[in-house]
Amino acid sequence: MTPVAVTESSQVAEARRVSVDLARRHGFDDEAAGRVAIVATELATNLVKHGGGGIILSSSFDDQNGTQGVELIAIDKGPGMANVRSSLDDGVSTAGTAGNGLGAIRRQSYAFEIFSQRGHGTVIVSRLLAKMAHGRSSNGQLPAWGAVSVPMPGETVCGDAWAIRSDSTSRTVMVVDGLGHGPDAAKVATEAIRLFDKYWRSGPAETLKSLHAGLRATRGGAVAIARIEPVSKRVVYAGVGNIVGVIAAGNGQIKRMLSYNGTIGHNARHFQEIVYPIEDPASAEIILHSDGLSSSWSFDTYPGLITQHPAMLAAVLYRDFARGRDDATIVVTKGACE
Repeated sequence: MTPVAVTESSQVAEARRVSVDLARRHGFDDEAAGRVAIVATELATNLVKHGGGGIILSSSFDDQNGTQGVELIAIDKGPGMANVRSSLDDGVSTAGTAGNGLGAIRRQSYAFEIFSQRGHGTVIVSRLLAKMAHGRSSNGQLPAWGAVSVPMPGETVCGDAWAIRSDSTSRTVMVVDGLGHGPDAAKVATEAIRLFDKYWRSGPAETLKSLHAGLRATRGGAVAIARIEPVSKRVVYAGVGNIVGVIAAGNGQIKRMLSYNGTIGHNARHFQEIVYPIEDPASAEIILHSDGLSSSWSFDTYPGLITQHPAMLAAVLYRDFARGRDDATIVVTKGACE
């Protein structure tokens, strides 16, 4: 993801161009790319006219069930919405935007989520498919995870990366933070993903050992791996370095998981798995993030956020806790595998 800043109307076209180019690279035809253009234009215009400016994040998505497409996230720290429900009504366009308000975005989207707080801002997630069933939105549901991963300001590549892989009984998530930032850190992240794909079925600790051996020729980095086992009501976790791992219960209470000191690929010594119980996997969220985000966050000032989709949690926490001087990655996944 590369953030596109939208603070004035002249930047709307750039947000649209980046989003449409991404869609075309992922097989969207003219009609489908046109839907992306509508959504990107509406989101960006809303940022200027209602949010006091903000950013658009665009990326591809793959829910591992054969559904692939383009995801657009609009983030602002503006005044928030007084009435989200009325803003979603068809035909409502309170500032003369390109479509018919947020209703236009929802109609064009395969999946759509919105979270807004008065005085704190708004986050909107829209996912679009290259093909829509019978020409209409399928009103699909987002898969049970979401992520934000952006490079340090001024960099064009991200030294962080994340991956999620699932089998019939568990879901395994990894976050890697290559030492430093820029192209050399990105090489670490890319190789870590390759090795994770090869070894993830062996369990978190054994996978960490394999990454440690495989990353010796790189500058190394921090890695954390969590295997979520909803039937057993537990998370099996292993981490080395300063990746933050958290289990968030449905009531907003959080439990931080332990990572050991060291650098994968160089001086890691402890590859120990720790088992954490999950009382209610259906409502729990497992959160992993790099140190590009402050670890001081909680859900105390975000009433209702814990009940929103993981993509919302990732975007809101990124907005409010990104340090702004490093790559930043946050992955949120449901404790129950769907």
